[in-house]
Amino acid sequence: MQDDLLVAIQAYAKKTSGVPIVYDQKTYPFFFIDTNNNGKADPDELNANNQYNAWTPRLLRAAYNYNYVSSDPGAFAHNSTYTIQILYDSLADIGGNVSGMTRP
Repeated sequence: MQDDLLVAIQAYAKKTSGVPIVYDQKTYPFFFIDTNNNGKADPDELNANNQYNAWTPRLLRAAYNYNYVSSDPGAFAHNSTYTIQILYDSLADIGGNVSGMTRP
């Protein structure tokens, strides 16, 4: 679900905001403009001057939840139901495919 959410975030950003987005968990502020539109966080894109700036409310919520789950490696064990719910809800909210998934 986590991988599906990142794909959906990238598709939503490109379609809705018109500005492609990439994520890098090791580099603050984590979300950057995908200047070459290749879907990968390239070294030249990972700088504060290139931080993502075309947020919509839905995109911001989904990105926050994605970063939360990505930054807590034990979330699946400590609060798996909540983790699955926020992944599912975020995915559904930005138009990702939730068919075949069940919200706990």
